[in-house]
Amino acid sequence: MSTRRHRDRHGRGLRSPLFRADVPARLDRADGFARMASAEFARLKVQEPELLAEVVLAIDTVPPVNSTEPSFGRVFPASGDRPTHIVLYRRVIESHSTSAQRQSLIAEVVADQVDILRNA
Repeated sequence: MSTRRHRDRHGRGLRSPLFRADVPARLDRADGFARMASAEFARLKVQEPELLAEVVLAIDTVPPVNSTEPSFGRVFPASGDRPTHIVLYRRVIESHSTSAQRQSLIAEVVADQVDILRNA
């Protein structure tokens, strides 16, 4: 007989996870955001492989405290052994868009950051 206790359905919790691990509903917002951003970055990387070959996409929750202007993202140029980074700020983008608009706003922000990189 097993000594392991299972939660039951009598007010003490679920017996198993609500969603299986491979369904999109199981993802939290940060994972969904990261997937949308990386898909958009990969799409742009195919269009401009020579410009974005050494560029890394990063996602941060909020901009740094010492940031003076509000921004959805930022380009950090390469320095020393660190490659160029495009950083997107997840909470700022999420707060300025609905779930239906989020993918288009992410696409716009990534495109803007690539444009800044292209003109630099």
